[in-house]
Amino acid sequence: MTSERPRSATIKDVARVAQVSMTTVSHALSAKRPVNAETAERIQAAIEALGYVPHSAARTLQAGKTFMLGLVVPDVSDPFFGRLAVAVERAADENDYGVVLSSSNGAPARDARYFNLLRSRSIDGLIYVAGALRRDNQLAELALSFPIVLADEWVEGLDGIPLIASDNRAGGRLVGEHLRALGHTSVAVLAGPRGLRSAEERVAGFQEVFPDTEVLAGDFSEETAFKRTTELVAAGHEAATRHPLPTAIFASNDLAAFGVIDALAAVGLTVPRDVSVVGFDDVALARRITPALTTVRQAVDEIGRQATQTLLELVAGDAPSPVPPCPVELVPRASTAPPRAPDAASPV
Repeated sequence: MTSERPRSATIKDVARVAQVSMTTVSHALSAKRPVNAETAERIQAAIEALGYVPHSAARTLQAGKTFMLGLVVPDVSDPFFGRLAVAVERAADENDYGVVLSSSNGAPARDARYFNLLRSRSIDGLIYVAGALRRDNQLAELALSFPIVLADEWVEGLDGIPLIASDNRAGGRLVGEHLRALGHTSVAVLAGPRGLRSAEERVAGFQEVFPDTEVLAGDFSEETAFKRTTELVAAGHEAATRHPLPTAIFASNDLAAFGVIDALAAVGLTVPRDVSVVGFDDVALARRITPALTTVRQAVDEIGRQATQTLLELVAGDAPSPVPPCPVELVPRASTAPPRAPDAASPV
């Protein structure tokens, strides 16, 4: 007498236990369409209770790997994150891995779909790039069971997770030293999103040189930078003797610097004759605009390569090698110059 082989759980079984349609289960597994968090949790609980293995996972079960990595960035249309994605893909390809890319745009639902890919083992590990302050512990919980590496940005509650990032504080300090060497004393800094360590460190480094600098709230976008600069110019115009326009502005990333330059041009101010402008990142457009942008160059290709290599070490079950902060470099270009003479004519 031969015993019958136990029947493997199917997607239909998962749908029945989770009380959803098979289509919804398929969407939750593939991350192709949004599934709300409560439904996703029910589906995941059903998967674990039934021991369901998706077909894609079954095909790689023998190898124990999918040979796919996940990468979540805030906005792939941002030149910095686009280049980072290319660097990760290149490094993964060199190790015979593919990359599944998500542009989260700050939407928790998008993050959740890629977290489900990790839970269902549709990817072997995840590189996560934060674009805003996270207020949940999903990543921390996932990191207890799955390989996760942070790139470019620290996330609160994940101090024990490998982080591959630039020396942002040193970059801010380099900007301050550059402007001081040019003779600037009245300066302002346009900060990045509140709560992001990289943004705070850039401002802190700048304040090591200019402790009394004016700090403007920003969010790394051109639109906000344009608005804040317009407000700054208006304040300088209304109270020139008490609140003169700074002779230099440090924007915490290049996109924001472009917004600053546009806002100054809109009121007839010239860069760098009236106001010097500095960015951070050194995206390709920084050297092509007029005037070419003085900025801090991040080793973005190295960040992507190191993040991928560290993740692959985790996937292999190895302890990752410590990675110190990646060095940065100030790239002086035409957008900075000595400050204008006090009696020079200016539209403000």
